[in-house]
Amino acid sequence: MSLPTCCDDIRVDVSRKPPALELIDDIQGVSTTLLTSHIPNPTQCTTDMFLFPVEVAYELTPLVLWTGKLHPVAVRNSNKSIVAEIKGDESDSLPSGQYTIDIMSIEMKVYLVVDGPVTIRSESDRGRIIDCSDANTVRFGLRSFHELPAATVTTTDRPYDVMRAFSCLGSALKTTSCERSFPTLRGHPPLFERGERFQAPANLERTEETASVRIEVPPSLEAIYPIAPLAYYLNAIVRPGDTPRIVTADTTHPLDRGDGLEAGAARLLKRVFTLDCITRTEGFYPFPLKERATLEERLLDAGLEIDFATLYEQPLVERLDEYVSIPFDLFDDLVPRWPLTADVRPLGKHIPFLPFVVQSLGTIRCLPLSCQRWTGSISPVIEEFCRQTPNDECSIQDNDDESTVRGDRSRSSEDADFPTNIYTPPETDSITQLWLADGYPLQGAKPTIDSLKRRFDTSSIDEYEVAVVSNDTEMRAESNVTELYGQREQITFDVTMYEDLSRSELRDVFTKSYDLVHYVGHVDAEGLQCTDGWLDAHTLETVETRMFVLNGCRSYFQGRSLVDAGANGGMCTLSNIANTAATRIGRTVARLLNVGFTLGGALGLINEESLAGQQYMIVGDPSTAVVWNPQDAPRLVELTPTSDEDAFVADLQTYAANQSLIGSLYLPSVVDSDMYYIGSSNITEFTVSEETAVEFLQEDRFPARIDGSLVWSDVTKL
Repeated sequence: MSLPTCCDDIRVDVSRKPPALELIDDIQGVSTTLLTSHIPNPTQCTTDMFLFPVEVAYELTPLVLWTGKLHPVAVRNSNKSIVAEIKGDESDSLPSGQYTIDIMSIEMKVYLVVDGPVTIRSESDRGRIIDCSDANTVRFGLRSFHELPAATVTTTDRPYDVMRAFSCLGSALKTTSCERSFPTLRGHPPLFERGERFQAPANLERTEETASVRIEVPPSLEAIYPIAPLAYYLNAIVRPGDTPRIVTADTTHPLDRGDGLEAGAARLLKRVFTLDCITRTEGFYPFPLKERATLEERLLDAGLEIDFATLYEQPLVERLDEYVSIPFDLFDDLVPRWPLTADVRPLGKHIPFLPFVVQSLGTIRCLPLSCQRWTGSISPVIEEFCRQTPNDECSIQDNDDESTVRGDRSRSSEDADFPTNIYTPPETDSITQLWLADGYPLQGAKPTIDSLKRRFDTSSIDEYEVAVVSNDTEMRAESNVTELYGQREQITFDVTMYEDLSRSELRDVFTKSYDLVHYVGHVDAEGLQCTDGWLDAHTLETVETRMFVLNGCRSYFQGRSLVDAGANGGMCTLSNIANTAATRIGRTVARLLNVGFTLGGALGLINEESLAGQQYMIVGDPSTAVVWNPQDAPRLVELTPTSDEDAFVADLQTYAANQSLIGSLYLPSVVDSDMYYIGSSNITEFTVSEETAVEFLQEDRFPARIDGSLVWSDVTKL
C-alpha cells in the first residue's frame, strides 16, 4: 500500500564505516541507524507489495542487519497472520516464505518484506539481529509518524454551522474499525477557520447517507464544544436536539447520565476508545494485552461474557451498542491516563483551536459565560504566595524540598510585571491541561492559534541545537544544565553555553534556529536581564527559536512575546520564585526535556513535586518537545520497598511522547513478561527483586520516584 506523500523528506543514506543504513525522517526531524553485514546499495522500488502503508520503499541485496536495541519484532505471512513475535532476548527461525517484518519501538514505521528464510536473534551489544542473508529478495519501507490536516473548514459562530463543521471531523479517520485506536490510523482533523458562511471541501462533511452515528445536542456552543472529540472518533454527524444523545439506526444512548453532558461525552469517548484497544487484539496485532486479561477476569466474576472475536468483525454501530452494554465500573481503572483536557470558554473565537484538541483526543469542558471572570479558585497558599513582595516571598517555606528559604534571593525586581487574573483550572487527571479563556492558568498551558499551527512546520534536523544563557552570576548553579542536554544515544546535540550577554547578543540568540533556549536570569517588567540593561521580548519582530525555558520570576509576558514572534512554546512562571527553587526546577526540566518529555508532560511532573513547581505554566503549544520518538514513550517509575528488604513494588507510568499517541502499545522491561499495555497507562504493582530494579534503572535514563523524591535512574542507588 502506498501513501500519496513526497518521499524526499523520508529517505535512506548509506554509511560505509561501519556499514549501515541511515533512515532519515526530515518531517519529524528524527533518524535511526540499522547496522548491516556489508555496505548496502538500496535501490528505490515500488511500494505495492507492502501490507501496510509506506511512503518510500527500497530493494536491498540479501544481508544481515541489527538495530542496536532489543526492539520487539512481529513477523507476518502473506495472509497478514502473525507467525512470529520476538521480544526481549528471544530468537526465532522461519523457513523460506514471504514475510513482512515489523520493527517496532523505532523512530518511524519500518517494514521489511522478505522472500526467503529469516532468522531473528538477539545480542546484548548489537540488539535485535535480523538475518536475511539467504533470502531471494529483501525490501524495506518507511513511513513517517507525522500527520498534516488535509483540509480547512470555514464556519460561522452560529451553532448549526459549528455542528456542520464538527460533522467533518471524522473524515480524517483512516478506518472506522477498532484499529482507529492506533495513533497512526487517526489522521489530523481538518482545520477550522471563522468566516461569514459555512464552506467545506466536497465529501468532507458526514451526512445521514455516509455516517451511521448521529450525535444530538442542544444548539448552543456550550453544549456543542464538549462533543467534538466524540464526533471525530465516532465518525459522527452532529445535529440539534433537545436531549444530548447518541442515535443509531436502532438505538439511542443518552450522553447525560446525571452528571452532565461534558462528563457523559468524556466517559463515552474513554469507554469506546479503551474497548477498541482491547478488541483490536483479535486483529492485526493479537498480542497479549494486560487490560484485556483483567477485563475478561472481571467479566467472568460478574457472570458476563463478551465474544471479542465476533465483536472485532462487527461494524462501528454494532460495536458501539455492545460497548455501552458493558458496565463501565468493570474497566474504568483500565482507561489510559488521558493526554489532554481543555477548559474552554464557549466563544466563537475559540473554534479554530478545537481541531488541535480533537487531534489529541482531548476532552473538553466549558467554562461559564455568566460572569466576566471565571470564579475558579486559586490555591490559598499560592494566592498568598503571589501577593508577596520579593522580600516577603523569601520567607515562604516549601516543606517538600526546602527550596524557598528566608533570605533566598528571587529572580525578579520589585516592579516585575504581574498578571492579576491568575487561575487554577478545575482538577483533572490528564497529563496536560489547556486553557482557552481569558486569564492565566497556573499548572496549565495557554496556546495561541499560530503556535499550534507551527507544529506543522518541518525542516531537516541533522542535530539538535540547544543554547543555555546564564545572565546572572548568582544563578550559575543552574548553568550546568548544559551537561544534561544531549545525554541521549543515537541523537546528536550541539549545546552552546552563553554567559553575561548584552541585549544585542541575547537578541541574536533568539533569532537563531535553536531547538531550545534555556534562559537563566532575572526577569522584570522591562524584560530579560542583560549586561547592559533589559531585553524586552516585545521588541523582537522574529524569533526562530523553537522552544524556550524562561526560568525567571513572572516571565509569562516575555514568554508570550517570544511565542507571538515565532516560537512554538515555552515554560514560564507567573509569580516570584527563589533562586534555590528555580535552580532545582530548571535542572529537572532540562532532564525531562532531554529524555523526550513534552512541555506539558514536564510541567505535570514538576507540579507534582513541590509548591514552587506549581507556579509554572506553558505559553504556546504544550506538545512541543526537544526530541521526539513516538515509539519510545517517556516514563516515570515509582519504587516502594516491600516488607521484604530485597524487593520493591514498581509503579510504572508511561507518557504519550506526543499528545496524539495515546493507544500505542508498551512492553515494560522491568519484569520478565510477555504482557503488553496500552500506552499512556499506569502500569502498576510489579513486585521485583532489588537486583531487577537496579538493572531496570541502569538500562536507560529516566525519572524515578523513590521514597517520595524525584531522582534520576542513572545517578541513583537503591
